[in-house]
Amino acid sequence: MGTRLVRCWWLVALIVLISLTAGCGQTTGVQQGSPEGAEETARVKVVTTTTLIAHIVEEVGKDRVEVLNIIPPASCPGHFDVKPADMMVLAEAKLFFVHNWQGEMFSDDLIRSAGNDQLEKVVLAIQGNWLVPEVQSEAITKIAAELALADPDHTDFYEQNAAALKEKVTVTGQQMRERLSAVGAGEVKVLVSEMQTGFIKWAGFDVVAPFGRPEDTSPKEMEQLIALGRESGVALVVDNLQSGHEGGKSIARELGAKHLTLSNFPGGFDGTESWTLTVQRNVDLLLDVLEQ
Repeated sequence: MGTRLVRCWWLVALIVLISLTAGCGQTTGVQQGSPEGAEETARVKVVTTTTLIAHIVEEVGKDRVEVLNIIPPASCPGHFDVKPADMMVLAEAKLFFVHNWQGEMFSDDLIRSAGNDQLEKVVLAIQGNWLVPEVQSEAITKIAAELALADPDHTDFYEQNAAALKEKVTVTGQQMRERLSAVGAGEVKVLVSEMQTGFIKWAGFDVVAPFGRPEDTSPKEMEQLIALGRESGVALVVDNLQSGHEGGKSIARELGAKHLTLSNFPGGFDGTESWTLTVQRNVDLLLDVLEQ
């Protein structure tokens, strides 16, 4: 009798121990199939080539996306040396957003080096300077549509965020134009880096002519540009941060004009991680130089 009782107690103890161990295993860490775990798994992994695209994806996708950007915001995206190692961020991504002018930089052969057969490359054929509100809104609409295609269960979420972002862009654009108009920007004649031409025209300035990067401009072309600047009474020369500023600085020196460098990409200047902050900083810089 005593032996049987002992065996029964050992059996009960073993069953209890197994039950407790199983229970601990289920409550350790994030449970498989739990809402938190499912949400993390469901995030759309997106790789972008510039911060212009990355900013929109982050604002429209919010916690539904995970974004990785390749080209640093202060670098020239047209002259960035892309290496196969840079493309490894695509290994687990679902979407890869590129500008339509970056085809050769991000060729299909280079993309294939990531070894991701599920990756979808999305070419954004948006014409014009993305800092211009109308162009920015077009880009927002396109990117939101692509996110919805990749994650159709959350289409309403992307569309609502896109609408709110476009409204913010419109309001910011109106406010900035009013500030510039109030100080007579339309009366100021400007020579401007071709990469900033669209933004400076939108800002209301009188653009006399654009100029290219120093290495792409011949001495004769530079002489003609300076002569045109003198004849037209150019008072301001605007450079583009990502293209360098030595060319515009030398032109301004020859003309006795004011010189200014603006950024074309969010994050190019410290504290400008969004489209709104970038446009506001550029406008602040323009107003500062006009008031000097």
